[in-house]
Amino acid sequence: MEEPLLAACWSFNPTDSVAENRDRIAEGVSAAAEAGAQLLLTPECALTGYPSVARADFARLDWNELAAAERELATRARDAGVALVLGTAGTATDGATNDALACGNVPAEVRYRKRCLTPLDKKPFVAGNEAVVAECTGWGLGLAICYDIRFPRVFAELARAGADAFLVIAHMAGPDPDPGTKETILPAHFASRAAEWATPTLLCNASADDRWLNSGCWDARGIRTADGGEGLLLATLTPRQTLDPWYTTVRNDSLASFFGE
Repeated sequence: MEEPLLAACWSFNPTDSVAENRDRIAEGVSAAAEAGAQLLLTPECALTGYPSVARADFARLDWNELAAAERELATRARDAGVALVLGTAGTATDGATNDALACGNVPAEVRYRKRCLTPLDKKPFVAGNEAVVAECTGWGLGLAICYDIRFPRVFAELARAGADAFLVIAHMAGPDPDPGTKETILPAHFASRAAEWATPTLLCNASADDRWLNSGCWDARGIRTADGGEGLLLATLTPRQTLDPWYTTVRNDSLASFFGE
């Protein structure tokens, strides 16, 4: 992993219609391919609609329709030469899971299940328990979802697993119990995760009017390099190895601090 990776976010506001969301995401795949992007992120639960916002729960979700839509989008992305990180849902023995599916133009599909659940998340979802790293053109892409950003160990484990970049899909929107706090604190969390691991970090957020921050990218220094509210956002992920050697030192020292390595 020595070359920059041109990535994209497709920010929109999903509904409770899998078919409508599928078509919107397909538009994003086409737009990303036309722009030359090799990687595309959607928001959290982009294919299903986010529970408590677009839908009450998953009681009426057609899981067969969802699986078919995932396959269709994976095929479309692969044919377009785009790696797709798709916000969707899955099933486990004890309930539904909030998933990021890496598919399309990737060596192997992988599915990450959101590990850190908010109180609202715990109503429709059960938590995952594994760090997951996808691959794209030689990059290791550590997958995370929304609330995960507040928990440093999630990203420590992704770094330990070989992530060259962190990819976060999210639905960060809605009433703030302390108005103005989340719009201030959340960008700082993203900058911190990027800086403490010297790892470029890409966020795709929903485009809801009451979102707390835009989609964006932070480089391995923790500096924000891209910002966008709705539609296609392009961002270049730059390897830390192309920056000052200091950033590789930071990465190694962080691993030693967390894991004694």
